[in-house]
Amino acid sequence: MGTVFKKVKLQKVSEEVAGQIRDLVKDGKLAPGEKLPSERVFSEMLGVGRSSLREAINTLETQGFVETRKRQGVYVCSLGASIISDPLRQILKEDSNKLLQLYEVRKDIELASAFAAAEHRTPADIEKMLQVLEKMEADAEKSMPVLYNDLEFHLAIARSGQNIFRNHILKNIFDISDANLQNVMGIMIGEKTRILGLLEQHQAIFTAIEQQNPSKARMAMATHLSWVEEQWKQLLPEKITR
Repeated sequence: MGTVFKKVKLQKVSEEVAGQIRDLVKDGKLAPGEKLPSERVFSEMLGVGRSSLREAINTLETQGFVETRKRQGVYVCSLGASIISDPLRQILKEDSNKLLQLYEVRKDIELASAFAAAEHRTPADIEKMLQVLEKMEADAEKSMPVLYNDLEFHLAIARSGQNIFRNHILKNIFDISDANLQNVMGIMIGEKTRILGLLEQHQAIFTAIEQQNPSKARMAMATHLSWVEEQWKQLLPEKITR
């Protein structure tokens, strides 16, 4: 019987660090695109040497959990990126009309995210959404919508829904449609009526989530995404068609 057992090996420090970071990604406590602390700060936070931390980061990078960006730092990866990004990017490059089909998938995910966020959001989630909304309000006052802030709000909602897969898949959809989204945002600059309408929609979604009203949150999200789709069709009619 003794042959079925193996001696227990003490875990290396780097393996423990890598395991901790993997668990945080798995539990949604580290979001896709989130930057990790600097090496000095991170090693002090964990109470480990820099060499052990570097080894852990190298392991995680090989596994696809993080990526090191030159002169920028280490970031959490969108976990589905390596599976579906490249083929979808190629499809969108060859046929921009497929963007609306991708948008339909985004709507499916975001409606579920809004509903779940209203059910599961925490005070910390609400605080995060408020911080992003304040940035969006400042953008609206200048008639200069910033895509990053808009997407951060939507990702904060997905994260609040306590489903890691929705969070990472939505981030991946944003990444592969980034060029098209930037085009629309660029055209909207100076269009204060449209920008204020956009802000009001986000505020309505936030209010429903804060009030923990799932049906209202999903409805507010549906109204917002349908409005955005119509703007795409008006602003880029030659690009966005059925």
